[in-house]
Formats: sequence, structure tokens, C-alpha cells
Amino acid sequence: MKIGLIIATEEEYAALINGFNIKNPINENDLFNTIKFVVNEHELFIVRSGIGEIAAASLTQYLITKYNVEMIFNYGACGALKENRNLNDVVIVKNVVHYDFDISQIDPISPATYPEINDCRIPLSKKIINKVKKSFPKLEEVTCASGDKFISNVEFKKMLVKNYDCDICDMESAGIVLTCLKNNVDVFSLKGVSDTASGEEYNSFVDRTCKILFEVLKDVLYSL
Repeated sequence: MKIGLIIATEEEYAALINGFNIKNPINENDLFNTIKFVVNEHELFIVRSGIGEIAAASLTQYLITKYNVEMIFNYGACGALKENRNLNDVVIVKNVVHYDFDISQIDPISPATYPEINDCRIPLSKKIINKVKKSFPKLEEVTCASGDKFISNVEFKKMLVKNYDCDICDMESAGIVLTCLKNNVDVFSLKGVSDTASGEEYNSFVDRTCKILFEVLKDVLYSL
């Protein structure tokens, strides 16, 4: 299988490059310096998008168009929205809520809801989730709030839980998932908690989170 592996930050990228011990990682013939790496007969096309929905969406489309990937795999650090999520927890994203999207002022539809989906929760590929869960039943499935802001305000976090029942938050998932849906390409997301619902620990704990997350990512890739 051809799998596009999208990573947002330098810390996430470094954990993967070091974890797989990839040498001379730069592919000079590629617009985004995509790395091609084989895991368990799967061709991985690994690339760092940078932070944010637009960057992640454009890179997702690039991998689909240039390399004809059959699945997009996103992994990276996230923030916790609920108090029961602890630092370094690793979870599977089952739905994404693009909380920044709102056309309710012009259409009779709820905020964060896309008309073509008719729900604020945008689903990821259930068949991939089910396959991973067979090998890793303890990995919990969560809903991710996604938008173009780093969320540190506790009250805003509580709003996302109250309005959308989201468990975690990030800045890339909505762009990746929506692009995959429009291209009819499977999408899977694995996230590690690097800051809690009540604090701003990201800078202190992100390196440790990424290393723990990579070990789970590696096992998941070999199970596919």
C-alpha cells in the first residue's frame, strides 16, 4: 500500500526520522522534500507540512496527486480538552470537528457543520480504525476539535467540550480529513497528548510525547 504520512512540527518529524534511523532524508526532486521509506512492504511517503489547516490540506492534496497514495496517515501531538486525558496518552481520532467553520448566518445549518456531511463531526475511515483496533484494542477513539489556533484558554476548551463533546484539539486534522474525503482516500490519525485541559505544558513535554507516540506509530504501521 502507498501511504502518505503527514507530520506538522519539527519535533514530530525528528522523532520519526531518529526512530526509523533514516539517513540522507531529503529527496531533492520533490517540491516538499518527501521521504520515501518502506515499512512492512508498505511505501511510506513522509513529509512535514508545517502548522495549520491550509498547509496540511495543500500537502495532503499534493501527496494524493503526485504519488497516488491510497491512504493518508496523520500523527502528532495534540492538546487535551477533557480532564480525563493525561500527558502522553496516545489515541485514535475517529471524528474531527472544524470549529472555525460557520455558515449559520447565511444557511439554516448549525455552526461547524458542512452541508455535504450534515454533521459537525467529520468521520475518518472506519475500516482502517477497525483494523488497527483489532491489534491495539486499548487505543481509545476520540473526537478532535481542529482549527487554526493554538488553544491555551481554559474557557475556550470547555466550550469545545460542551458544544461538540471533543476530547482533544489540534491545528491540522480538519484540513487533512476534508481533503481525503473529497478525494475518496482513506485517512487515519494517531495523536499523543502534550498539553492538558488545565495547563500549557506543550513546550515542556512535546519532545517526550513525540517519542512515545512514535513507538505506537511504528507498531501500528507494522500491523497494517
